[in-house]
Amino acid sequence: MTASTNNGTAPDEQSFIETAESLLSSRLDVVRPLAQIIAERKHLQAQLADVERRYGAAYANAEAGGWTTGELAQMGATEPTRRPPGRPKRARATKAPSPAVAPASPPNPRSPEPAQTPSSAPSA
Repeated sequence: MTASTNNGTAPDEQSFIETAESLLSSRLDVVRPLAQIIAERKHLQAQLADVERRYGAAYANAEAGGWTTGELAQMGATEPTRRPPGRPKRARATKAPSPAVAPASPPNPRSPEPAQTPSSAPSA
């Protein structure tokens, strides 16, 4: 068994706990605003993600309605960071008609001679 001694040099159990709680309280006071800001930040990030999703859909609808990215940019609309799910955006380049058959290229004059087969190889 241990006996508690209180001779004025060692704090008793109660004052020890009170001192620890006082020190902890001052530390908690400075972290409470951080906890509030973290919660507010998460809420604002969720709102921003929702706005980005809706902006992407509205931008895609504008493009589907015939507006070009250049025209939208002139009006102040930047390309969205998130687009609605679906087919990926493709370039609006004009396509040249492809020939039905690709033209045959002339043989390369520097190409090596075809390998001889055993039936055509000269006998020794």
